[in-house]
Amino acid sequence: MLISLERSTAQAWLRKHWFYPLALAIVLGDAGALHFQDWTQRRVFEGAVLFDLALVLPLLYCWCYRARGRKLLLPVLGLASLGVWITSYLIPLEHQHILNALGWLRPAAVGVLVLAEIGLLFRFYKAIFTSDITPEEIAGKLGRDVNLPAWVTRLLALEARALRSLSRFVKGFLDRR
Repeated sequence: MLISLERSTAQAWLRKHWFYPLALAIVLGDAGALHFQDWTQRRVFEGAVLFDLALVLPLLYCWCYRARGRKLLLPVLGLASLGVWITSYLIPLEHQHILNALGWLRPAAVGVLVLAEIGLLFRFYKAIFTSDITPEEIAGKLGRDVNLPAWVTRLLALEARALRSLSRFVKGFLDRR
């Protein structure tokens, strides 16, 4: 009974999150192929690894989690950037030709991710200091919007509570002067 319950739980998890084992297999396959090849076709290997890690993995992630809609944009961009970054470490420096041509993509992708992060933080801090809803509700809404794990949402609620307390203390201190 217990074994069948564990098996059905594992199967349900794999049906829902099939991207992770497949991504691991692709990354390990690419790393193994790079380790055991002779570099006579270096541009082909570089292109293949870059294609797998920067295009195939983000597209598989999109396919696996397509029900999330627009919330996929930032994780997919981050995954593609991570793929380019990992490829730059897997391919020896003397064999990097395509990566050198795509060097401008890294700062552009990081810039977009930083701007998105600043927007999220601005919304979070604005809600803390200007709204009347509880810190737990603020963190819960942000957690649902960004699809955060429960433990991160609890940490955000703790941070919101602390910032609200600090804000009240500073306002009270300045009002006394």
